[in-house]
Amino acid sequence: MLIIEDDVYRPLADDPPPSFACLEPELTIHLGALSKCLAPGLRLGFVIAPRPIAGQVAAALRINCWSISPLTALIGARLIEEGSAARIIDIQKQELRQRQAILSEILGRFDIQAHPTSTHAWLRLPEPWRGAGFARTCLERGVAVLPGDAFAVGREPVQHGVRINVGAARSQEDLRTALAIMAELLSAGHLQLPGFV
Repeated sequence: MLIIEDDVYRPLADDPPPSFACLEPELTIHLGALSKCLAPGLRLGFVIAPRPIAGQVAAALRINCWSISPLTALIGARLIEEGSAARIIDIQKQELRQRQAILSEILGRFDIQAHPTSTHAWLRLPEPWRGAGFARTCLERGVAVLPGDAFAVGREPVQHGVRINVGAARSQEDLRTALAIMAELLSAGHLQLPGFV
């Protein structure tokens, strides 16, 4: 059995655990990228695969992706070689720490799962909210979150929760506004559900 390790957020973690590629290199296809941790427009990724299947992985990439812009590859390589990539990631981590602190300040009384430098957080919804209903009500008020069933595999019941992307807000002030709207909805509960006055 192969392990497919999607590890695009690893550079943002302060003290990440060992990767599967380090622990089981002959069983792991390791995926990394620069767009999630460095700059969204820098669409450059990499794959590390076990030697026996590396050719198959390369062929699949050629079929699906063909190639990247040489300019993108040059920019990515230069940022890494000159140390700019590490500095940008440190700045990203500082910003994410501040955004996670805002999240904790505003929604800390609710059931939030997050990491200090994560771009996302998971909010388990209190009664009577369900993921899709809460996401829809938030969207009606200008706040976009993803319900739990967006991440479900198969048709099994999913946890009533939503994923909050703290990195998507244009500014910390926009994030603060969006989280305040969510806190108001969570506190109002059934009064905000469709069909209630």
